[in-house]
Amino acid sequence: MKQINLLTAIFIAASIALAFHSYHNEYVNQPPTGRWIRTVIYGLGPWLCAFAFTGAKVCFQNLMRKEISYGNTFKWVTGVVIGLMIFTKFMAK
Repeated sequence: MKQINLLTAIFIAASIALAFHSYHNEYVNQPPTGRWIRTVIYGLGPWLCAFAFTGAKVCFQNLMRKEISYGNTFKWVTGVVIGLMIFTKFMAK
């Protein structure tokens, strides 16, 4: 079985914790169906941002005829977005 990187596991746990926090604090007044949909989208937000940024980088590297590398970029962007999400959670209180 393929092992998962420790940093990736931390990012997964952080995004789940952020989604769980939003489900119980920010989306309390929403109906249950809308609450779950918003929570899932919020939890997938850092990963979707990382996919978009990494895809743009790969396309740009392809145009420049450079070697394509995306692993570090994906982790870096995910970490930055999760960090910003945690920072805004603390600042909102």
